[in-house]
Amino acid sequence: MQLSTILPAFALAVCLFPCSADACDQGARAYFIKPFNHATVKSPFQVIFGAEGVEVKAVPAGRVPENMGHHDLLINGEGVPEGVAIPVDKQHIHFDHGETRGEISLPPGNYTLTLQFADGMERSHGTDMSATISVTVK
Repeated sequence: MQLSTILPAFALAVCLFPCSADACDQGARAYFIKPFNHATVKSPFQVIFGAEGVEVKAVPAGRVPENMGHHDLLINGEGVPEGVAIPVDKQHIHFDHGETRGEISLPPGNYTLTLQFADGMERSHGTDMSATISVTVK
């Protein structure tokens, strides 16, 4: 196989696969403190996040230090694979300044909330660094 054939194929493969975020140490985790799984809440309601084995803080844009990042809250979404960028919209709420709590307003209904840990380039640290709960908003 000629080099002129291999290089374009390699470049295409690199573009199609997400870049890896720095993995967190084994045993690190992100979790919900509040609300509890299967809670019934009144909107607006408070969310409180926790993390072990990582430092939660405002990570300067473009920086990807190991074991450091921020929380993102996904409304009716699942954990995001490692290295995949998390969009910014009404379904993906970013806590980029290192916040560990916030107030959420949702219309009445049943919701899945996923807490996802992310780096300074808004890339997921992987599904191992996510937690999902269900809530009912009255």
